[in-house]
Amino acid sequence: MTNMKLKNELYTKVDKTDNSVTIRLLPESEIFKAHFPGNPITPGVCQVGIVGEVLETMRGRRLELREVKNLKFVEVLKPGSVGEVVITFDKMEEDGSRLAAKGTVASESRTYTKFSLVFEML
Repeated sequence: MTNMKLKNELYTKVDKTDNSVTIRLLPESEIFKAHFPGNPITPGVCQVGIVGEVLETMRGRRLELREVKNLKFVEVLKPGSVGEVVITFDKMEEDGSRLAAKGTVASESRTYTKFSLVFEML
């Protein structure tokens, strides 16, 4: 996905099922200190990066983002105001060397992001 790994820098993995991964954001992360001091939010690019890293772990393969088919930031994802966040993959399809993934980033009561992304499997 990228040389920069967000796991253990921006989030930690809490739990995993067949089609979802539960994470906890790390409010003390340097990313949150810069984006934005006093009112931190999770940058959209970081949310996409987390989705990619989670998929890499689930598939056991390195992935590279190739296409953003659809990406909606429905609500602001603030560290500290939400405990755990669940990344759910509603649909995953492999086509040759590509993996299309569609899903959400949500907590129990809120949906933060809806995504439809295409990755190249390396």
